[in-house]
Amino acid sequence: MFWSLAFALVLLSFAASFYFYPQLPEKIPSHWNASGEIDAYANKEASLFIIPSITLIVLLLFAVLPKIDPLRKNYAAFMPYFKGFILIFTVFMLYLHALTIAAGLGFAVKMNYWLMPAISALFLYMALLFKKAKRNWFVGIRTPWTLSSDSVWQKTHALASKLFVLYAILFLFAGFFEFLFWPAIILLFILVIALFAYSYFEYAKEEKIQEV
Repeated sequence: MFWSLAFALVLLSFAASFYFYPQLPEKIPSHWNASGEIDAYANKEASLFIIPSITLIVLLLFAVLPKIDPLRKNYAAFMPYFKGFILIFTVFMLYLHALTIAAGLGFAVKMNYWLMPAISALFLYMALLFKKAKRNWFVGIRTPWTLSSDSVWQKTHALASKLFVLYAILFLFAGFFEFLFWPAIILLFILVIALFAYSYFEYAKEEKIQEV
C-alpha cells in the first residue's frame, strides 16, 4: 500500500508533464536566484521530465537500499519514520514540479516564498528521522565513527536532530529575507562538518574510556 501510494505520486507527476506539455512554451523557467526571480530557462522537454525522473530513481533506491544494507536488521526499529520521509520527499518533489509547471504557464511564482517553507518542512522531518534512526549504511549521519559504535551513532544523531530543528526554522526565514539565504546555505555545510567532527571526538572519548 505504501509503495503503491509513493509510485502513484510519481505517475501523477509524469501525467502532469504530459497534460501540460502542449500548453507550455518551448522554453520554461529552470532556475531561480536567491530573490526568487527567474534567471535561467530550459527546453520544456528537460524541465518537464527531469524532476519526475529523479524522483522515480530515488524511490527505486529507497526501495532497494534497506535490502542490501549489511545492517538491514536495524531498519525495523525506524521503518515507519523512514517511510514517512520517503513519502514527504515524494510529495516535496511533486510540489516542486507543480511550481515549475505553474511558472512555465506564466504564473508569477516567487520561488523562495513558495519553496523555502517546503524545504524547511523537509529538514524538520529529517530531524525526527535522525532522532529515530538506528545504525545503518544509508540513512543518517554516516561517518566511520558513527558506523563503528551504537553509542556514538545515538549521540551524534541526537545532536543532529536538535540542530536540524533550529536549521529548519532559520531556512524558513531565509525564504522571506534574502540576506539570510547564503548564510543559511553556508551554515548547512558548517553543521555537516561540525557533526562529522563531533562523531570523531565522541568515538575518541569512548576509545579512551575503554583503554582505562
